[in-house]
Amino acid sequence: MILLNYYCYMFFIPMLMISSMLIFISNSWFSMWMIMEINLISFICMLIFDKNIKNELMMSYFLVQSFNSYIFILSFIMMLTKMKLLFLLMMYMSIISKIGLPPFYLWYIKIMKNLNWMNLFLLSTIQKLIPLIILNNIIMYKYLIYLYMYMILISFYSSIKGLNYNNLKIILTYSSIIQISWMILLMISSEMMMMNYFMIYLFINLNLILNFYKFNINNLNNLMNMKFNKKNHFYLIMLMMFSLSSIPPMYGFLMKLISIEFMNLYMNFYLILMMIFNSLISMYFYTKIIFISLMNYSMMNKFNFKLINYYNNYNLKLSFYSMLMFLMLMMYELL
Repeated sequence: MILLNYYCYMFFIPMLMISSMLIFISNSWFSMWMIMEINLISFICMLIFDKNIKNELMMSYFLVQSFNSYIFILSFIMMLTKMKLLFLLMMYMSIISKIGLPPFYLWYIKIMKNLNWMNLFLLSTIQKLIPLIILNNIIMYKYLIYLYMYMILISFYSSIKGLNYNNLKIILTYSSIIQISWMILLMISSEMMMMNYFMIYLFINLNLILNFYKFNINNLNNLMNMKFNKKNHFYLIMLMMFSLSSIPPMYGFLMKLISIEFMNLYMNFYLILMMIFNSLISMYFYTKIIFISLMNYSMMNKFNFKLINYYNNYNLKLSFYSMLMFLMLMMYELL
């Protein structure tokens, strides 16, 4: 079974990656739909080998995605009629539902909290790329104010909802919704900068999830009870949390700063201020994780201090990627 899982990931992850890249060269609605279906089939095949997910949840994911795919293909066919605006809105709603944004997000929460860490990473990052690129092609620029208000509302709602949970999978789920709202707003100003934001978020998420997977951390209690000989990994998790919460001088903060600079080209200052306020709310549930964990960790180990092994290969690889992203952002700012 383990060998089968290995071959499953070796075969279907490249299919996910290839389909995600193909969307950039797609020039028709039909080809976009085909790419989405290839991507969907690949991910569902990976869910089949996930021991954590029940068959009914997997079926609900399939039905939600299939239903929205049918709405999408129906919409681009019917846009040839006089009711183009109506079917464009239907297409927009189908993509929003595929991404898992409120109010079409309940399926997303249920699926995410039952996935293993690898599939959770894929669904919160890679699986968002194709719908985001399609969404960029159907944005109606004369109705941008409604899109701005919608993104501000879902960012605020997700920030408030994230305060109520200790389950790290659910916290990362609401975090992904908040980050997607920033990406969509940034995408209006610059698709290239949106991709930079996406890649940085992907690597931050990867660093966190690899550590959560390695030490079987699923909630705050597990994080607080990490053993002392894993201190270097514990600090790395804290650094990634600081980065997600956009606290200076972490590259998560620089990521938001550059985003605000580009968003200022199209958005009203007060709307940007509302997004910053929403980020401050979401910062609370990140810092809650950080400070509760640090306090408990300090109490557990204050009589048993040891030096950190900075030469752990696993830790060095993750630190290297983190420093590389930081230097890239600094170079951008200097240029």
